[in-house]
Amino acid sequence: MFQLVYISKAKKRHTELELAKMMSKFRQRNVANGITGLLLYDGKGTFIQLLEGKKEEVRALFEVISKDPRHERINKLHEQAVPERVFSHWKMGFRCFDSSKLCNEEGFSEFLSQEDNYAFLQSHPDFSVQLLCYFKTC
Repeated sequence: MFQLVYISKAKKRHTELELAKMMSKFRQRNVANGITGLLLYDGKGTFIQLLEGKKEEVRALFEVISKDPRHERINKLHEQAVPERVFSHWKMGFRCFDSSKLCNEEGFSEFLSQEDNYAFLQSHPDFSVQLLCYFKTC
């Protein structure tokens, strides 16, 4: 089994309806290719996604994502072989976080709204997997 984590910036902000339509297509494609994972969207255009499945299929999907004109600044954060899936019961999980609604909550981490979050993830690639695994339990 193989995992790959990337972060990207959408060229435009997506509405909930647009995201729902995209997710429907993504789920169909991923089921057909045996890929599972988790996709997080911050509500402002930043995506972070963990993909898992057979190495060839995951890398092929990342190549397609890398060429998708709806994205820019697509950066692979981490890839590794793993003994089993973390998201085995998910076709593709999805969470959208509008940080303007969350920032006032006590205990809220400002990680997703920080200017340097990409630099942190690049220097701590294992953290990206831990972050996504955390959202699996929410």
